Amino acid sequence: MKIRKSDIVLTVSIVAICVGLAIIPFFFSRDGSSVSIYVDGKLFAEKNISENSVTDVDGMMTVVIENGKVYAQNSVCPDGVCEHSLPITKSGDSIICLPNKIMIKISGEGETDAISG
Repeated sequence: MKIRKSDIVLTVSIVAICVGLAIIPFFFSRDGSSVSIYVDGKLFAEKNISENSVTDVDGMMTVVIENGKVYAQNSVCPDGVCEHSLPITKSGDSIICLPNKIMIKISGEGETDAISG
């Protein structure tokens, strides 16, 4: 099978579209203003992302807010996937620990959680 010029153009176009779609969220995401911690679907705590703090979540995990970054430490879950997650900083970012049923979510000002029509 011979590679034609149109095959190369098509491949480059598809790669460019994929890369473009992958980086768009980085340009349009907003910095978050608050961190919400949910345990078993219920709000456990809400913190300001600009204030450094350490929050113990019922002995199951420690949530650290440091210099506008949020991350999990000392999780008692078996795999510790949440501990190995990169720190979150932008509105809409989240860290989820399924075994402990904990969700840490960053929200921005004026953000809505549902689509209105």
